[in-house]
Amino acid sequence: MSRSMQRVLIALAAVLAVIAAGAILGRHLLGANVQARLEADASAALGMNVKISGPVALRFFPGLHVTLKDVHIRNHLAEVASIGEVKLGIELRSLLRRDLKFQEVRFKDARLAIERDHSGQLNINRPPQSDSNSPATDIATVTFAQSSLSFSDAQSGKDFRAENCSLNLKDLRLTTAADMMKTLSFTGNLACERLRTKSLVASNVAAAVHGSDGAFKLDPITFKIFGGQGEATVAADFTAPESVYRIHSAVLKLQIADFSKTELPQKLGDGTLDFATNLTMHGTIKSGVIRTASGEASLHGDNLALDIGDLDKEFSRYESTQNFNLVDVGAFFLAGPLGIALTKGYDFARVLKKSEGRTTIRTLLSKWKVEHGVALAQDVALTTTENRVAMKGGLDFVNDSYDDVTVALVDPKGCVRVEQKIHGPFRKPEVDKPNVVTAITGPVRKLINKGRSLLGAKCSVFYSGAVPPPR
Repeated sequence: MSRSMQRVLIALAAVLAVIAAGAILGRHLLGANVQARLEADASAALGMNVKISGPVALRFFPGLHVTLKDVHIRNHLAEVASIGEVKLGIELRSLLRRDLKFQEVRFKDARLAIERDHSGQLNINRPPQSDSNSPATDIATVTFAQSSLSFSDAQSGKDFRAENCSLNLKDLRLTTAADMMKTLSFTGNLACERLRTKSLVASNVAAAVHGSDGAFKLDPITFKIFGGQGEATVAADFTAPESVYRIHSAVLKLQIADFSKTELPQKLGDGTLDFATNLTMHGTIKSGVIRTASGEASLHGDNLALDIGDLDKEFSRYESTQNFNLVDVGAFFLAGPLGIALTKGYDFARVLKKSEGRTTIRTLLSKWKVEHGVALAQDVALTTTENRVAMKGGLDFVNDSYDDVTVALVDPKGCVRVEQKIHGPFRKPEVDKPNVVTAITGPVRKLINKGRSLLGAKCSVFYSGAVPPPR
């Protein structure tokens, strides 16, 4: 046998000896019942019940790894999470101290379900920790693959789901102390195939994530929604007495055809819209952060074609205006910058059945200022080929209601020709009958306008924003 071959065999034997010694040493130091110890340690750390239903496998090369199958986490008998596979990379030196330290933790096929009941309690609430000065845990790598997260709130009736997600974190540091959020730190990236609510679906979501000393940021976040490309930044600061949240987002070229799918049984129209929002909130979800929301939101589009009948034809006939719901037109503003959720009680199907034909929207502008959870119309108007419609009032997201909202058909000077009010809850709004300030048939309108001019009459301007009257 050649010397080279002898060296190869000796090296192979040495490797096998090391693996065998590691196996014996690892089992001895971990204890005979690895599963029971891991369940006990994990349960103590989480303050919940951890059960490993599948096999536990040990691997000793190139390092000590423990693989767990079919792991379940329960809190007060309710399942919080199920995990298909967990891989733990254990620091060998920690075995000698019988104090397990993990170099890496990898989760695969994890399903995390967070719920808030009618009393406001979360299913992940833990009993108070007796040791508020527990040492920090440092883990070099934490990953999630093919995983999902769902959140449902019985108090608000809202829910959220993140599907087929991957998360890669580096240099994770955490504690089990009461101020865990103020000591948590990490850096990494997140990707989800879809994010869902009851009325919205975003796809191809990706974000860079960073957290340090109670300050966290997702920047940038990229996603697709309603056929448009979006980008956002979300920041949270837990260092102050009240947590502070900042959200900035913009979506270009929202497709109206896709935008209407969540609410309508048929296509709404064609065209694209640009959306932007910038909001700041503080407090906790339990205390109601929406009450503190402030900032602005806007929506803009040109040359839109809506399948809601011929509005100019409707406006041109006085008899029609007596029966015509002007708020139907305003509904398209409300569905825009602040989400379809507020129009969930609005009968869009009835709008589409109003009449046949198309309406061309030359310009649509919807700008809102948000104060204390109430969105106030700043410049909300649209022009068709022959008419201009504007809106005033507020949308109260604290009480889920319309706040003195008025939709008006205005003349070239911004004076009201016909106006209509909507109030009450978003889910079941009350719409008043149209108030015809000036008849809008051609001959009568010309006569009245001429009379006003001769008498020097002046109107109270309802709209003086950036949307010009039709030419």
